[in-house]
Amino acid sequence: MSRARAKAHRSLAELTAQSGAALKALGEVVGKAERVLRLAELCRRLESEEEKVLPFYPSSLAEGELDDAERLLREAPGEPLAQAVRDYVGLERFWQRFNKAKLEETAVGRQRAALTRGNRRLRALLRRYLDGLAVNAEALSEPDAPPAVSNKSRPVQRPPPAAGAAQSHQVHLE
Repeated sequence: MSRARAKAHRSLAELTAQSGAALKALGEVVGKAERVLRLAELCRRLESEEEKVLPFYPSSLAEGELDDAERLLREAPGEPLAQAVRDYVGLERFWQRFNKAKLEETAVGRQRAALTRGNRRLRALLRRYLDGLAVNAEALSEPDAPPAVSNKSRPVQRPPPAAGAAQSHQVHLE
């Protein structure tokens, strides 16, 4: 009798440990499911109006091909792989949305790269333009050197000559 009682006690302890592990695993699954639902809600709020109205791209299949695909989905699959794929048909909309988001992400990345290249090019042009406007201090210190200005809207004036320097003669033509 004590053997049976000890065996029952071990079985009960094992069952308790297994049920605790199962509860823990199920708790993790519930936690993941709640996180997925929160993320889905967050994503839904971030969708544009166009995405809410037309969330998927139109099918590229012809009318006959679309009918054939629907008929094949209604038929019972004969192969185990086909059955496994059929079990995940419910995720088809998810993968459509996922792929659409990936395509848009790639397009935005390419657009950003193009804009970055354009920005660099414009900055280089602006730098060259501003370098053309800058007047070298050494060139201004020479009394006989005329100032070279490429921008006519901003005339450059020479600094007054240093004390004791030779005064240049000014000639007025009329």
